[in-house]
Amino acid sequence: MKERSMNVRKMLVVFIPVAAMSVPAFADQVLHAANTEQGYVNYPEHAKAGRSRAEVIAEMEAAKKDGTWEFIRRGAPLPVKGGVPLTRAQVEAELLQAQKHPSWSARRVGAPVGW
Repeated sequence: MKERSMNVRKMLVVFIPVAAMSVPAFADQVLHAANTEQGYVNYPEHAKAGRSRAEVIAEMEAAKKDGTWEFIRRGAPLPVKGGVPLTRAQVEAELLQAQKHPSWSARRVGAPVGW
């Protein structure tokens, strides 16, 4: 029993300082936990200043001009710029190589890929 209490004390000696150091990290959050029905209290004065409206609009206009806006608004990944495009044969070769890997069946989801 004495050994168990020593282990608990050791854990507390480590846990309490770590917990105490992490509490100030939550002070700059807008929402703070509260023992209420809502579960939080809103402190808008704790919000950090972000980009201005003009900066956001300028960034959006630039994305529309270079074509990335169509990808961003659909949530699609942005295409790699300056890369060399692969041919269909190269992509198929990469797929066949990946299918030979032992973990292929564990990683894939859905119907098998093949021609």
